[in-house]
Amino acid sequence: MVRIGWFAVGVLLTMAGSAFAQDTSRAEASFGWRQHHATISSVVSAIQTQTPNDFPKGWYADVAVNVSEKFAIVAEAAGSYFDDEFTQTSGPVSIRESMDVKFHTFMGGVRVRAPHTAWIVPFGQVLVGGIRDTSSDERTITVFQSTSTNLQELTSSNAALALDGGVTVSAGWIGVRGSVGYARFFSTADADAFRLSIGAAVRF
Repeated sequence: MVRIGWFAVGVLLTMAGSAFAQDTSRAEASFGWRQHHATISSVVSAIQTQTPNDFPKGWYADVAVNVSEKFAIVAEAAGSYFDDEFTQTSGPVSIRESMDVKFHTFMGGVRVRAPHTAWIVPFGQVLVGGIRDTSSDERTITVFQSTSTNLQELTSSNAALALDGGVTVSAGWIGVRGSVGYARFFSTADADAFRLSIGAAVRF
């Protein structure tokens, strides 16, 4: 996925040619893939499955309204997902454990842009909002033909802060965006997260 993103950047750079006029768009929408590296403290405790640190399956979508040449108001929604499974059989005893973790963020804030040319626009942004995470761990033990199942579920909602920096590369009204950032999830035990985002961008 990362290679495809950088390949798209190269194609757009080739297409852009001599489009060196300033960006005069009024708004921009973006959507794509996001990976988080984070340890979420408010998840259920697993016995055999691993506690998630990487969330490679994720998405984001945002809309930004340019209130001036250099400043924009941003609204963003995103989701990240993790699952793991463990099975073991020893004689008449069989153990199966599955873990599922997902969290969604809903944030808004300010983006600072540097639109010196229309085809490549660096930016930085500060977003605040909330995170809602849900986790479940199901453990099934079978001895001979007798089966017992234990299910744990936990849901929590907390405040969140994100700082991102990146660049949007465009050829006309469509382009690609890449960014890296830091996020802070506030809870009983605060969590630090690092995130990578690659997606499409559309100007209006």
